Formats: sequence, C-alpha cells, structure tokens
Amino acid sequence: MSTAPDIDTITSLIAEAAETLVLPRFRNLTPDDIEDKSTTGDREDLVTAVDRDVEAFLTRAFTQLEPAATVIGEEAAFARPELVDRLQGDAPVWIIDPIDGTRNFARGRDAFGMMVARAVAGQTTAAWILLPARGDTFVAEAGAGTRLNGERIRVPARPAGAPLTGSLFTHYMPPDIRRTIESGAGALERLPDSHCAAVEYTDTLRGEKDLLIYYRLLPWDHAAPALILTEAGGVVRHLDGKPYTVRSRNQVTLVGRTPAVVDEARAWFATGR
Repeated sequence: MSTAPDIDTITSLIAEAAETLVLPRFRNLTPDDIEDKSTTGDREDLVTAVDRDVEAFLTRAFTQLEPAATVIGEEAAFARPELVDRLQGDAPVWIIDPIDGTRNFARGRDAFGMMVARAVAGQTTAAWILLPARGDTFVAEAGAGTRLNGERIRVPARPAGAPLTGSLFTHYMPPDIRRTIESGAGALERLPDSHCAAVEYTDTLRGEKDLLIYYRLLPWDHAAPALILTEAGGVVRHLDGKPYTVRSRNQVTLVGRTPAVVDEARAWFATGR
C-alpha cells in the first residue's frame, strides 16, 4: 500500500521549484526558450523551457517519494496521451501543471501558477496552487479545508442582491453547446478572464468572481483548483448536478463561489438538458 507523502514536504518541493526554476527566468526568457505546440484549430498553446524543467524536477521528486504512484505531467501527457488513462485505476496518481498560464508567463505577466494534485481511485486527495509572482500558496486536503499562505480560508459570502459575475470559457465547446451557454448565461455579468485556471479558481475562492463555466476538463487544469475551491466552500459540478472528478470527460462544468450560485446557473440551462 502506498502512503501519501507529507503535505508540507510537497509544499516545500513546489516552493523550491518556484524559487530556483521559475522566478529567476520570469521576464528573462529568450525566444529559444518558447515553443508553440498548437495543433490545427487550437488557440496559441505555448510551452517554455521552464515548463519542462519544473515538470522534470517534480516528476523526479514525486517518483522518489512515492514509487508506487504514476506521475502525469501536462508535457508528458502531450507526448504520451495514454498516460491519462492511469486515472481510471485505483493506484495513486500525481497530476502536474508546471506552469498554468504559460502565455502569460512567456509575456511577462504575473497571472500564472504552478498546480499539483494527488488522486487515488479517481478522487483528489490533496492539491496545491502556487502563484509565484504574486507570493500566494494555496493548499487543500480532502476533508481538511484549504489554507492560503498557511492560514485557513473560506469563500466569502455574497452580498445580498448583487449580480452574478464571472467568465465563460466557450472556445472548446461544440458550436451548439456554445450557443446554448452564451444565450442561457445572459444574466451573468461577464468579467475578463486571465487565461489561467489557477488564477480563475482562486479569484473565485476570494470572492472576486461568482461563476466560471468550462467545457474542456484536462485533469492538470482542474484537479488541483477544484479541490482547493470546494474545500473552501465552493462548488464544481456538471450540468447534471454530479460533482467534477479527475475522471470527468469534457462537458459543461459550473465552478461556483457557493452552492446557490451553481443552482441558479443550472436553472438557466434546465430546459436545454
């Protein structure tokens, strides 16, 4: 039986990667450090030398700490898509997004993060988000709540009567679903998005947004932030009301500041289900 490594040990490893590999090269990349791995019809999808260095560092560390576990990094899965199938098993899996918001990182913007999750039998048991340029570290354990920079944090209550605010991520939706979501979400006061799930989810946790609507559910984009938000009182559910898991397939998914927010959003689309 595999034993989960100590939470603080993982937090320190991710912080070490941020201090030694990420921050020294933030706003110091050369053109040779940046590669476009976009596929036909995809939006710009960049990878940097820093993404690869961080993923390699954390993969080695997690393999040493928990040899029985599989490590799925975003860049490894790009090269070997079959790695994602390991999430269907019961053995522990580490999920790494070495730099979430790579376009922002490559352009010198601070809206990027590092995300790690550990899942067992399809359920996320622990999660980490570091926002290195902003100095914030979020850590969550299933059933034990979420901490920001070591202090317990909860999603703040919504002001009474305030309009729902948030962002739609419709780029990867099939056209018919996109039309349904864009027309159904007319009551949402739309805010600009950061192009970074680590920032979007943690902004929702802080109460800066009420609702995010996603479709593409790559595990490295959602496993860590979903646990961090839900352990702080937020909700991540599909239109059918089932909770998101690392095994969830692409589908409309509501990320809400509160259960009431998600219930209201589900009602917008109830006639279309």
